[in-house]
Amino acid sequence: MNKKLPFVLDEHYTPNPKPTLLLHSCCAPCSSSVIEMLREHFRITVLYYNPNIFPESEYIKRCEEQRLFCQSFSSPDNPIAFVAADYRSDEFEKIAKGKEHLREGGDRCIACYALRLGEAARYAAQNGFDYFTTTLSVSPLKDAARLNAIGEKLAKTYEIKYLTSDFKKQNGYKRSCELSKQYGMYRQDFCGCKYSLAERILSAKGFVFDADGTLFDTMGFYETFASEYVRSLGFEPAPDLREQIRSFTIRECCELLKSTYSVSKTTEEIYDEISRMIANLYAKDAPFKAGVLEFLRYAKSKGIKMCIATATDKNHIEAALAACNAEDMFEFVLTCSDVGVSKRESVIYDESAKRLGLEKRDVVVFEDAHHAIVTAKAANYRVVAVREETELKFADVIEANSDIYVETMTQLIQK
Repeated sequence: MNKKLPFVLDEHYTPNPKPTLLLHSCCAPCSSSVIEMLREHFRITVLYYNPNIFPESEYIKRCEEQRLFCQSFSSPDNPIAFVAADYRSDEFEKIAKGKEHLREGGDRCIACYALRLGEAARYAAQNGFDYFTTTLSVSPLKDAARLNAIGEKLAKTYEIKYLTSDFKKQNGYKRSCELSKQYGMYRQDFCGCKYSLAERILSAKGFVFDADGTLFDTMGFYETFASEYVRSLGFEPAPDLREQIRSFTIRECCELLKSTYSVSKTTEEIYDEISRMIANLYAKDAPFKAGVLEFLRYAKSKGIKMCIATATDKNHIEAALAACNAEDMFEFVLTCSDVGVSKRESVIYDESAKRLGLEKRDVVVFEDAHHAIVTAKAANYRVVAVREETELKFADVIEANSDIYVETMTQLIQK
């Protein structure tokens, strides 16, 4: 690097005509200042190849943002071409195997840099570009020396010139922030892979957990209890009864059963009977889901404050916690009855954050139900979606509205 430019124009560089450059880009915001620096010196084609991005919806969102920026930043004198690679997450998973629990910036990340730069070198060589490079060094978190060493090695392998650079120099990162704001770009707050996202989640100060289906393996009961109760009264339940009550509190459910099936019992009597069914469940058969206790102990060891936000009555949850020997894990249990509304509104999450003494930005919500995930995400919480068999039919909604989806919470533990 010379004092005037954060990249090296080698002895082979000639300005007339401008040489072609394939610029691998990690995202549109990072590419902005880099393209601005380079376009007077090169004819630029941006390659978007980032199989580390998780999930696919995030990949598509970032890719489209990159395409739009290239389009808007182009001019007749300095056109910016754009190439988008297919989403091939299996390629990242292959190089990340065995490195899943390493911290960001370690060997997993180095292997990821090599993967992406390798594709850029291959594409540039096959398509006759004069140079290739990457935007990655614009980030203050990326080691330019390591990136350049990878690029120079690939240049020899593919017999193509690599543009040595450290784009964070000369206020490159600061300028990328300014351009991102100027162009109204979507600017993500994590590198993109599910492992870095897990690391970011574990940097939170507070966790708000749903109970049923998230902590406790109880959703099988809730899929059938209303229909079974209606049948016990001599009525045939509607085929979609479960969907009708999916986001209801128990009391709302009892009110619907009373009005729909002309039950002679009062709503309070129905509530008492169903409550006894539920009490029996939590006292005797409400185990934690696989990996939950291990994750709770891990989070507690990191000093993360935890609470439960649930539609289930507090006494039932407390009974289940006692049965699991986990009463001391949580600061408190907050219910929809306590706040007066169901999880169709974010009140229970907002009140949980308030009682934990934390700002919304410092809180992560753990949920399994799609309607609750949508609510929490719309309220700007980070959301971990926990796999629940009864919610699999809503997988698309869950993926679109959560930050990360886990089969078990142990996937978030970094050893």
